[in-house]
Amino acid sequence: QPIYVRKPDAYPLPANVKFREFTSIDLVTAIAMEKEIYGKAGWSAAQFKEEFAKAPKDAYYLAAEMNGKLIAYAGIFYVADVADVHTITVAAEHRRKGIGRELLKRLIDWARTKKAEAIMLEVRVGNEEALPLYTQNGFTEISRRENYYGPGLTAIIMRKEL
Repeated sequence: QPIYVRKPDAYPLPANVKFREFTSIDLVTAIAMEKEIYGKAGWSAAQFKEEFAKAPKDAYYLAAEMNGKLIAYAGIFYVADVADVHTITVAAEHRRKGIGRELLKRLIDWARTKKAEAIMLEVRVGNEEALPLYTQNGFTEISRRENYYGPGLTAIIMRKEL
């Protein structure tokens, strides 16, 4: 009799992945990851600096590293009873290993410590790696924004009640 594992449990987190606070030291690698993964739609150095400068005190940026190298990062803000995920990015060669799932879990846990009523996020239509991650973790589509990521690039707005 075969044993079937639910998809979220099918990707155990590698033991050598370490999670820590994202710092300015990570910016060079993060910017390179943005260009590689998102192309022109990725955040520039100026955009990263702007995000950090305007970030409310209730913001949390998290990094994942393996063997001392940044392989993923995530960020969330808390404003007016709602937490807003600003980014979850995992290097292509480290996807499908549970790292994105763990980053999302940690963001959700942080939002709960802030007593957030809900978490919101945006994801590009067609992002077939991220959409299942979000739906499996209780996020539902509440609307769409045309041209959010640029001409012809629609965002799905998702929400999870806490």
